[in-house]
Amino acid sequence: MSKPAAKPAAHPPAKPAAHPPAAAHPVAAGVGTIADVNPHTVSTVFNAIWAADKSRIPPFHENKFKADQFHGNFVVKICDAPKAARGNLLKTHNLFKLYKWNKDKKIYERTTNTEFLKDPANKSYKLVYDLFDNYESDENKPEVNTAEECKEIAEFLSYVADSEPCKVAAAYLRSKYGNSANLDRDDKESFSNRAKFIEKLKKIWFDQYDWGKMLSLSGFEHTFVGERRADGTVMGYHFWYKYFVDDSTDNATGQDAIDFNRRLDDASSDDYIAIRFAQLVDSDGDGVIDGSGDAQLFKSFGSFFVGCSAECKVALGTIAYYETKAAWAERRKNRTANDVGHDDEGMSASINGHNYKLSMHRGGDKHQHCRSFFPEKI
Repeated sequence: MSKPAAKPAAHPPAKPAAHPPAAAHPVAAGVGTIADVNPHTVSTVFNAIWAADKSRIPPFHENKFKADQFHGNFVVKICDAPKAARGNLLKTHNLFKLYKWNKDKKIYERTTNTEFLKDPANKSYKLVYDLFDNYESDENKPEVNTAEECKEIAEFLSYVADSEPCKVAAAYLRSKYGNSANLDRDDKESFSNRAKFIEKLKKIWFDQYDWGKMLSLSGFEHTFVGERRADGTVMGYHFWYKYFVDDSTDNATGQDAIDFNRRLDDASSDDYIAIRFAQLVDSDGDGVIDGSGDAQLFKSFGSFFVGCSAECKVALGTIAYYETKAAWAERRKNRTANDVGHDDEGMSASINGHNYKLSMHRGGDKHQHCRSFFPEKI
């Protein structure tokens, strides 16, 4: 959502006022060891993180969706576009529809984002929802960072660090890289200390940095929220729930900003989707998305896991971040004059029975921040 035109310092305070207490205790409390996880198999830990996601919303393609079969308090239905309209920009087509279980009728009924966020069990989604409107979408404009926004980030990170997916991630990192020469000392210390782990998550995902003409970038904004380029391209935007919110009128703007174009994957998994779409953003800052003075952006290929919670995505991405950081450091030690290694890459992994390339791009000074993280089915 567009911010006021004032130009403050491009970087938020190093430590938000509402930062959690610094008392140290193991991140993996309640998990302890990962005896069932091979500490050197990335696919295994990714599956362990996936299985630990208590906030996951089960996804079902509309052909598999059975309204009278219980799978949890909420489920998300993936809806195909009408065949006759495929290939066009569809203003009224909703790719995702959210359903809530009616205990009395014993059936799922369609629900809204507002009702969804009222359920205490969906606290994770409320915390990430509150972050969506904190960002200037234009990647060439600086952010206006407020104390309230820093507080929201701190609350989100505190919740994420205590979630089961991040406990599994921290235990894996401690087991595999606790004594590694390829990571910094403060990296390794954070795997066993909650306060330090939160600081690392903040640095990886939320600390802002400039890169050429691009200002106030962060991994969270790019990956979870999305940015816009001057040529009208949607950059990032790899979180299914953000798409669901934007593709409705039940959001902060009260307006549907998404025009669906087409699905690009083979639809063989309900966990993953790749699509093409257009997005209308409030680029003139008048608080109304009406096409008058606003920008229509286009995403030619966007992919995300469906139903995956924010904490699960952070945990998966944090593993990918450290795996690529350690691998890059190893290559730099062994490089020749013509082989300096490449930092922007990812890894192949099998998650819940399907194979993916998980791309992790790092950026900023010494590539200490996440630039982007997204899956691509292979």
